[in-house]
Amino acid sequence: LFLLTRCACVIQMNEDEIVFRLRAFREDFYLHLSPDSSFIAAGSVSAPDTFAGSEFRECFYSGYVNADPDSFAALSLCKGLQGGFFYNGVEYFISQTETENAGAASVRPAHSAGNFTSRCEVPPDTNFTVSLERYKYMRELETDGLTETVLNSLGRSKRFAAVPRFVEVLVVADESMAKFHGDGLKHYVLTLMSVAARLYKHPSILNSINIVVVGFMVINDDDKGPKVSSNAALTLRNFCSWQKKLNKHSDKHPEYWDTAILFTKQDLCGATTCDTLGMADVGTMCDPKRSCSVIEDDGLPSAFTTAHELGHVFNMPHDNVKACEEVFGKLKDNHMMSPTLIQIDRSRPWSVCSAAIVTEFLDRGHGDCLLDQPQKQLTLPDNLPGSSYSLHRQCELAFGPGSKPCPYMQPCSKLWCTGKARGQLVCQTRHFPWADGTSCGNGKVCYQGACSVKNSTEHIKVDGRWGKWGSFGDCSRSCGGGVQLARRQCNNPVPENGGKYCYGLRVKYRSCNLSPCPDTDKSFREEQCEAFNGLNLNTNRLGSSVVWVPKYSGISPKDKCKLICRANGTGYFYVLAPKVVDGTPCSPDTTSVCVQGKCIKAGCDGKLDSNRKFDKCGVCGGDNQGCKKVSGLFTKPVHGYNFVVMLPVGASNIDIRQRGYRGMVSDENYLAVKNRHGKYLLNGNYVVSAVERDLLVKGSLLRYSGTSTSVEILQATRPLVEPLTVEVLSVGKMTPPRVRYSFYIAKESKEEKTLWKEEKSHKSQNSVLADNNKIESKKQVMGKRPVSHWVTGGWDSCTVTCGSGLQKRLVQCQSVDGRPAVDCDGADRPVSVRACGDPCPVWDVGTWSHCSKSCGRGFKRRLVRCITENGLNLPREHCSGKRKPQELDLCNLRQC
Repeated sequence: LFLLTRCACVIQMNEDEIVFRLRAFREDFYLHLSPDSSFIAAGSVSAPDTFAGSEFRECFYSGYVNADPDSFAALSLCKGLQGGFFYNGVEYFISQTETENAGAASVRPAHSAGNFTSRCEVPPDTNFTVSLERYKYMRELETDGLTETVLNSLGRSKRFAAVPRFVEVLVVADESMAKFHGDGLKHYVLTLMSVAARLYKHPSILNSINIVVVGFMVINDDDKGPKVSSNAALTLRNFCSWQKKLNKHSDKHPEYWDTAILFTKQDLCGATTCDTLGMADVGTMCDPKRSCSVIEDDGLPSAFTTAHELGHVFNMPHDNVKACEEVFGKLKDNHMMSPTLIQIDRSRPWSVCSAAIVTEFLDRGHGDCLLDQPQKQLTLPDNLPGSSYSLHRQCELAFGPGSKPCPYMQPCSKLWCTGKARGQLVCQTRHFPWADGTSCGNGKVCYQGACSVKNSTEHIKVDGRWGKWGSFGDCSRSCGGGVQLARRQCNNPVPENGGKYCYGLRVKYRSCNLSPCPDTDKSFREEQCEAFNGLNLNTNRLGSSVVWVPKYSGISPKDKCKLICRANGTGYFYVLAPKVVDGTPCSPDTTSVCVQGKCIKAGCDGKLDSNRKFDKCGVCGGDNQGCKKVSGLFTKPVHGYNFVVMLPVGASNIDIRQRGYRGMVSDENYLAVKNRHGKYLLNGNYVVSAVERDLLVKGSLLRYSGTSTSVEILQATRPLVEPLTVEVLSVGKMTPPRVRYSFYIAKESKEEKTLWKEEKSHKSQNSVLADNNKIESKKQVMGKRPVSHWVTGGWDSCTVTCGSGLQKRLVQCQSVDGRPAVDCDGADRPVSVRACGDPCPVWDVGTWSHCSKSCGRGFKRRLVRCITENGLNLPREHCSGKRKPQELDLCNLRQC
């Protein structure tokens, strides 16, 4: 928007102040200006055509607008009114127009001339997921109170400790960089890396992260380097592939790098605009194929772009993502991970969300390649960049050769440089301040956007130290073994000026509420999955009545503490929560528990860091002396389901294997499991599972391999709390199965052995020879244990498909604990054989139709159906055992 105005009136003027009234955009702007030439460095040498000559020292004025203390104005009064001012959040430019009236000026908002802000893009397929719930309290703390809030494992694993990280970086400059910077390229790029390294040393990132350059390469021949184009995403892909081929295979090699950065002068374009100044994949640190970034060089501010893109590699999203806003509220746009780098808060460059996410990322083990200290490294410049690059050179680096500092800048704030737009000389900025160390006159230099005494910028490094431990928080569970956390902060003192961040434990934990929970036949993880029942995740594949159950098989160790649930009865599974509740077992066959999303060692007594273990028969702290191994082999089946073994209550370390006949993957023998009520839990009703499955039986887990393997396996570690029957289904060619089973149970006590022998010796309580006293004595002994009961299996398939046949089932006498018994009442014994078979279907024929022709040879048709005895239609294949009556026939009524 351009507005031509002739109304720039001087309404007051004296030696100390000039007041202009400027009319623009239907508004009056009163500019209160005082002489100001402080931006011209003392003793500066200027070329004849630059603005910063001594003859211009009396031209420059600065001040404020409409008496607003938050506004500012900076103008040159020589050769007309030129400059700019900031008022009510908007920046305006004032420049002379090429008109007949020399007093005319053009006024426009700053952004109408183009967008020079630094923008970042991440590839469109970037998927960001992180849990930030536990960081909610951080937004209520002051800067010096911020601390990491993720768990450590009491020092035994570097993954959980605050330890120094060393990011070994390969820096690559392409041919466009070499042509632009010439001999000064290496020093320039290392200066950028030095500024980025200082940003990562700031305590607001809440970690000890050291950026170390281990290699520097210049590609002078395009054919030898990655293909660089304006397509930022494609350039990133090309560079990642190229650097992967050059890198060493082992992180232990002294020339190995953890991440690579490409600098180019090529104008990079994102999906929609060419404002992009950098691109990187999110969360790829330590991934040799994808840990890389591309930076478009736009001068010394590229150091901030470099730090920003490295932040993405460290898994940091932009500060405006939903995950950050939900936990910390709307964040200011003056931090390193703002999507548009405008003005960085140098006192706290990293937002609380960025600090939380990089801490989470490192503590989950994604930064383990950064734990080794580099053996070789390039020395980064220690002096401030402004001491090496003058204000004039900073403009050339940012906007190209010939660009010069604009004459109306406030010292050290935003760097304004000359350029041309529509043939006119204009001032432009990327909204970054003068580089730290730039001379700002009178022996002062710029530091963090302010003109400071030179000595005050030489700050002493202060290493951080831990404060006192806080008290333990609430227990995560009311029963069954929960976790309490206590934290401490690196604030005694907070590290300053590049000093070391604290090393060691940030958080400690302990067990609490170890008493068992009331028996609900469900595990704690099952309850957490059930909380999402009815949630269909906006997919048409699941109904509104979906029931969620835990998924254990096929889950990698690093994901065991995510709440991964499967829609019951389907193969669909989802991560319903990024972490389970603290104290949740990592899996049913381990005693380790999840704490803040990580699997932590715990004993069978439920205590964290306890060394107590289950013995082979499931006794916590046992020595295996009371255990008995039961094993066997089954090889002779009949067609259908065959009983193999009964797994009693308390059976543990179960291992059942069905080896395919002669190594066949499918020999048509399949393991099957049913519960005490005869209901099949696995491979029942002649339907088998080809893939891995988890069988949850009242909190006990049985892992099943599926049938698509030459050795079919069924295993469980922890003791069963319900008896199960294992069968083998044999069909087809009836190749002989080979089922081996083994499990452990507790040895019987002497009393149980005596009782068992007596039960076997008294098979009939009605014997006329029995002594009454002995019978009474036996009844008293029998009264010491619950009465046994009959257990039935499922009915086998009928011996015929129709007509009269028979069905069989297994009937067993069992004790309450699932063991075979002999004291069941014979009168109550369920039947084990019954008649079966539906009436066979029959063909039903209708009447013939009329002949298709009135004379000569034609054809006639009739309806033929396969029906039940009740007249219901069936598919024709149901009558395939009987000859089908003729449906079509020829007919010849008379000769034509």
